[in-house]
Amino acid sequence: MELRLNIEGATPEELARGVAAAEAVFARAGITALQGAEGLFALEGWDIKGFPEDDQPTEDEDQAASVWMEADEAATIACCAGWPEDKVPRHQIMELIDVPRTRLQAEGLPDTWPARRQLYPDVVKRLEVTAGPDRQIDFDIAFVLGWVPERPTLDRVEPLSEDGDRIPFFTSDLAQVEEMARKALKDWTIEIGRDPYDAHVFDPAAADDGDELRMAAWRDFDGSLLMEKPPANPAIALTLAMMRGQSMHFE
Repeated sequence: MELRLNIEGATPEELARGVAAAEAVFARAGITALQGAEGLFALEGWDIKGFPEDDQPTEDEDQAASVWMEADEAATIACCAGWPEDKVPRHQIMELIDVPRTRLQAEGLPDTWPARRQLYPDVVKRLEVTAGPDRQIDFDIAFVLGWVPERPTLDRVEPLSEDGDRIPFFTSDLAQVEEMARKALKDWTIEIGRDPYDAHVFDPAAADDGDELRMAAWRDFDGSLLMEKPPANPAIALTLAMMRGQSMHFE
């Protein structure tokens, strides 16, 4: 296993300096980089699933994820020391090569992450242009978010979630989508536009420039349009805004 930094324009010496800084963080915390990566994997998986209360990361996983993020920040600072501010990356730049998905392997489940990552932008695009409710889009959202182990299709029996529930009606049932959104983002503001249909989701406590804490379906917060036409209905609008907010997890 080895840490790798994805920082455009960095020299080998700068990258090595960043890796050393990250390794020092793990050493101080008394965990391995692998434990940190698995903690982050658990935390992001919980996020993607909508923060279900019965599937929270363990305390150890949560702490390991925090150490990973601290190490990632330390690596960026060390690698990019002396760089112009606009060249310093503001996203996660660190990865662990050949990290085994131990939980998936132990359960004998296929790793669907590559397929889900590839499908994500297609799902967002289809939400933007669909003329109305679309059950296949509902199925694909559930698969992308990791709620079902394989991609369902309309020509097969509809699968149930791990809890035995039907796949949510993301493109038709506003009440259901809003309930999930409010459960996942308890202190956030959710605004639904009706004429035209639109949705805005944001953390009122965040700074105005915190783009990752603000999500819109059609008209962005600065007044610009994210797509040509507004969504077909309010359920699609809110689902689209929430899916845009997941983009950082699929980069």
